[in-house]
Amino acid sequence: MESTSRYLPPHIRQYIVIQVEQAVLYEDIVEKVHKKFGRIISKGTISKLYSKYLDQGTVFDQPKSGRPNKLSNEMEEELVARVEEDRTLTANAISRDPKLNPSNASSRTITRVLNNKGLYDATSIPKIIPDINIETRFQFALSCKEKKLDWALVIFSDESDLFPDPEGKVHYRKYIGEVVDIDTGPQYRWDPRKVKVWAAMSEKYVGPIIRYSDNLKSIDYVRILEENLIPYFPFLRGTRTRASKYYFQQDNAGAHRGIDVEKWFENNHITKLNWPGYSPDLNPLENIWAFIKGELYKKNNELKTADQTWQEIQKIWKHEVNCMLEKLYKSMYNRIEEVINMEGKRINY
Repeated sequence: MESTSRYLPPHIRQYIVIQVEQAVLYEDIVEKVHKKFGRIISKGTISKLYSKYLDQGTVFDQPKSGRPNKLSNEMEEELVARVEEDRTLTANAISRDPKLNPSNASSRTITRVLNNKGLYDATSIPKIIPDINIETRFQFALSCKEKKLDWALVIFSDESDLFPDPEGKVHYRKYIGEVVDIDTGPQYRWDPRKVKVWAAMSEKYVGPIIRYSDNLKSIDYVRILEENLIPYFPFLRGTRTRASKYYFQQDNAGAHRGIDVEKWFENNHITKLNWPGYSPDLNPLENIWAFIKGELYKKNNELKTADQTWQEIQKIWKHEVNCMLEKLYKSMYNRIEEVINMEGKRINY
């Protein structure tokens, strides 16, 4: 009888490990396991199982350890019931309310619990990613894991529009596929306080945050890189005979793909990560942008102009971001594992 249970008994795990060590393709192992044991598994499951086998030297379960869950099963059910009564409750609002959150769980823990129960914030339901990009993300994650990429050697970069208004989003939790009589999508509107920024960061410190106007063009991007990337992250530069020690990450925005941009990277012998498209969930700078937006929103009534917003952004960037970096960089290993487990699909981070 066919089973979709996530638990795999040791004899099936052992069978999978043997297949991997005999260099059988993952997709063939999936088919073999289904035919032999009636079990439906994913390529991500195979990768995770084999990595665990290499680390522990066994396919048998090890004694559990670590801190207990912040929320008991009963508390999780109460949380879900409360959110089903009021679908507009956000994780942040719940985390700050002692009546709704007597265990003082973090907003991230609350988000994880609700997502696991299938209750997503409608503004953050995983977007559809083209199949070709899902496969690219999966292969990228596998490559990073197999090569044991040291994320401490990666300089991350990104652009963002920052302003105090919460982008007109209507937060509403719903089950995937559920139809509600409310427009839950982001309703972007022009805000005169909006500031466009570019920034880069390492595991140890952030570089400068740069303000720019209008749409970013290749010529502007080259100028930003020339004036702010190499001076603050000199180990990115290599030579004609020696590769740079560090890697540079950028997404696939149009301004990043110009011929003059590629020539600049080539002239400076900078090694770029082959970053997959549709992957903001893998860039820890997105978490920093979300944090800054939250801090700006707290001063929504105080900030009247773009210049005032920019001054506040600089304060946050200078005084509150560095302490977040170590934790964000450590999260990269978990993000890669989750992408593998999801076979390239969007993850919640």
